[in-house]
Amino acid sequence: MQTIRIPRVKSAGNASRSRRVLAICGDTQVGLWMVRSLGRGGLKVFSVCRSGRGLAAHSRYSAGAWALPMNASDPRFADEIDALARRLDVGSIMTIAEAYHMALIRCRDRFEPDIHVFSPSADCFAKATDKDYMHALCRRLGVSVARGTTLDKLQDGQGEFDLQFPLVLRTSRQNNPDGVAGAPWKAAYAEDRQKLQGLYDQVREIAGNVLVQEYHPGVEDHVQILMHGGEAFMVGDYIGEHHMPLAGGVTVQRISCRHESLIDDAVRLLKAIGWEGIAGVQFHYDPQTDEYIFLEINPRFIGGLPTVIMAGFDAPFLLWQSRFEPEKMRRGAYQVGTRTRIFGGDANWMLGMIRGDQLPPGQKRLGKLSAMSKFLWNSGPWTKDDVFTLCDIKPFFIDFMQMVRNLGAKSFDIIGNPDSQEKPR
Repeated sequence: MQTIRIPRVKSAGNASRSRRVLAICGDTQVGLWMVRSLGRGGLKVFSVCRSGRGLAAHSRYSAGAWALPMNASDPRFADEIDALARRLDVGSIMTIAEAYHMALIRCRDRFEPDIHVFSPSADCFAKATDKDYMHALCRRLGVSVARGTTLDKLQDGQGEFDLQFPLVLRTSRQNNPDGVAGAPWKAAYAEDRQKLQGLYDQVREIAGNVLVQEYHPGVEDHVQILMHGGEAFMVGDYIGEHHMPLAGGVTVQRISCRHESLIDDAVRLLKAIGWEGIAGVQFHYDPQTDEYIFLEINPRFIGGLPTVIMAGFDAPFLLWQSRFEPEKMRRGAYQVGTRTRIFGGDANWMLGMIRGDQLPPGQKRLGKLSAMSKFLWNSGPWTKDDVFTLCDIKPFFIDFMQMVRNLGAKSFDIIGNPDSQEKPR
């Protein structure tokens, strides 16, 4: 593992072992805010990034930083993390991405009970990341979900042939223990039979791991939940306003909201699979029925974690407290209407609109002047930046340099997944 230079901190103190955390945080905004949240709570946080450009590595809240460029699936990953955790004498390990969670779940016995791993149980993780299982659970619990089936059943005549075009196709089990690969795209759209056949030809060998559903063109609502003792301790949700890529990517601009009916459905689903800890539940609005439908569970901090924290839900620190200081946990007031964005990501959203990038079916394209005006309007103080803060400013300069380098990119990885092949954020 390569040690990288980090900013000097004012005082890390002689923190007790329980208050020393190894944060496997990748290079992006989500990992930065995990470290900020833990550090502001008075914990001594050691950051593990993908590279020296990792935002958390340059945060004043990081007491130390290391670069670990290998994928989480690499057999050496567990050895490196184990050695560093013992060397730093930490009491826990917290991470952000699904691939990291998978690796830590596989080697949990190497750490616990001495070092607590903030990852879900293997059973809960498998259920949460199996879209086919979760959609069947939705139907049993009466939670609205788009109609669909797997691509192999649809093509073989075993599925629901009354599905209405357009259809959206996604990987069903992203983290498949049987080693079955996922689809080469995050989401793909079929507006007719010919397009559906073309997509099937691309994934014929893994069609059983591709979910096909009716597509609804409404906005997405993301709900971040901390389950503690079988109940939802605190919840924060937001609507994704801008995405990159335009055809169905990550949220690069968001606004906090409060939809009680969605929260109720999300909590019911998490209770049904026995979830403890942090999870994100995603819904999609159906304008035809005027209701939200379930999309998926993300078994981690969601991409809009900066929005959630700035709106009042200090999710990472509360997660740490749920293990080590449950008697001190306090619910904060969640502020509706907090808007934040990834400046570079939103700039690329604007450029995507201007150059005519593909949109999801049924969505209206903004004109060039409208896209530019919206981007400039959201550059005012009423929109917060996902990275910039005066009390911890160095990560912003690192992020700005990467933004300039990636201006015009058509794909983003804001979660910091170590197995992602997408270079731009």
